[in-house]
Amino acid sequence: MVHLTRIYTRTGDAGQTRLSDNSVARKTDPRVEAYGSVDELNSAIGV
Repeated sequence: MVHLTRIYTRTGDAGQTRLSDNSVARKTDPRVEAYGSVDELNSAIGV
C-alpha cells in the first residue's frame, strides 16, 4: 500500500476549501471544523 505523506499543488489553497454544495469556505469556518469533528467521531465509532 502506498502512503502519501505530502502532496504539493504548487499554487497552495489560500486557506480555502470547497464544500459539498460547491460553495467555498475558509478553513477556519465553523462548518469545516464541524465536518472534521463528525468525520473523526465516525472513525472512532467505526461507522
